[in-house]
Amino acid sequence: MEKRKRINGPLVKTKRSRLELSDLPMEILHSIVSRLPIREAVRTSILSKHWKRVWCCRAKLKFTFRSLVYKKRSGIPRFSISEQVFIQMVDAILKQHSGIGVEKMKVLFSPLNNDHAEHIDRWVQFAVASKTKQLTFDFEAQIPKKESYSFPFQIFNAANGSHLQSLKLGSVSLQYPSNIKFLLNLKKLELVDVNIDNDNLELMLSACNVLEFFGISGCKILTSLHIPRHSKHLKGLKVSLCPLLQVIELNSGLITLEYEGSLIPLGPPSTLRNICIKSLDIHSSIAYIFTELASTLPCLEKLTLKCPELKRTTLPNKTLKFLYLRHLRLELIFVSRRKSADVLDLAKFLDAAPLMEELEVHMWMDYKLERYRKHHGELRNLPLHPHSHLKMVYITGFYGQKDQLELALHVLRVSTALEAMKIDPRPVVGCITQDLGMEDGLCFIDGYKIARKYLHKADGRGVVDVVKVSRDVKNIWPCNDIHPYWLSAATTGLNIS
Repeated sequence: MEKRKRINGPLVKTKRSRLELSDLPMEILHSIVSRLPIREAVRTSILSKHWKRVWCCRAKLKFTFRSLVYKKRSGIPRFSISEQVFIQMVDAILKQHSGIGVEKMKVLFSPLNNDHAEHIDRWVQFAVASKTKQLTFDFEAQIPKKESYSFPFQIFNAANGSHLQSLKLGSVSLQYPSNIKFLLNLKKLELVDVNIDNDNLELMLSACNVLEFFGISGCKILTSLHIPRHSKHLKGLKVSLCPLLQVIELNSGLITLEYEGSLIPLGPPSTLRNICIKSLDIHSSIAYIFTELASTLPCLEKLTLKCPELKRTTLPNKTLKFLYLRHLRLELIFVSRRKSADVLDLAKFLDAAPLMEELEVHMWMDYKLERYRKHHGELRNLPLHPHSHLKMVYITGFYGQKDQLELALHVLRVSTALEAMKIDPRPVVGCITQDLGMEDGLCFIDGYKIARKYLHKADGRGVVDVVKVSRDVKNIWPCNDIHPYWLSAATTGLNIS
């Protein structure tokens, strides 16, 4: 906008100064640049010397195929760049960076291995010198297998390692030096597909005095896991797919445990509040929960169980109760062609957890499905014992089968405080690689029709929400009718980073 101004004479036109982006406070500019992919942030340096100073102080450095090269719908394949090109890109960026104020540094590129140790060691030294707080080096497993990069613990010492608070290492070899203690302030440690034995792992954990979370997965030589007794700050533990693991010795302060693999003695402490177990060794969720968990986890508040449901189990009339359980999530895969399991049996959890507030039942049925019809017999009715705390119910993989419908109707009737019941015919669990065809789409439609017909009729409070599915199963790709959660899991499995 123009305005007139008199300067010792006639009026002259002047222009109001405009606010430039570069005029913003440096803190705001740093925040803006930090939200850009690293390749875009580097490009801002060509704008001016001022902008060059902005990106060079970037607090988050993420070096992956996606952040350096990938563009949406560009068609660039993941392995279109060689290890050498990736290394040159990272070196060029680190050379320009100020080396000050790095909060988080992540390097993820699967082709890298011990052949590139000279370059990776240099990146580790940069992280140490810049006092990085969160550090990730993940090179994933390679086929054919090459010698894993040996992480250089010798670079660290008690002084320069004191800034590190989070460390994640993937597909590396670990030989922890016994005479160096540097992980004094480490609060989070994750090891993925690493080469570390029992003694070195125990030694490593013993040096982490304030560790709050530890995760390990894909370790093929680990046979036992002992959490040091002095690890009083450790509240979360995740153990996944360690095939030789035979025993886990937990400390008394643990609150959250996530375990995937063959069933082994856990001996969980009474302090455990949140547990997630995924195992193919469990053939009945009901039997496992009531016989294995109820007596050892009296204070459990949240339970997630992922397992195949292969057989029906008969329980005694009186079973132990989960008096503190608030949230139960079941991810069940029914794969028996004889369908020996009965979904209605899951109603036992309502009596066993009188204070439960949220119930999730996610099902996948890998056999011929048939929605409920009158000739299948009358719907069964269990004794009505009011449940006054259950507020939220979420059921997926609802195909309209008789026992599924009976469970949903029972929960709806006895839950006096129910606020919402969501029924989704589409599955969120199951085999991601399973081929889906028109028959699967028809099963989703069957589930939708049955839920609308029976559950809406029994719903006198307006709490039932049935997710609508497409009826045109002949002209759509089957995955259009799959729950988005499942598709995102399949995409994540590709691990395009």
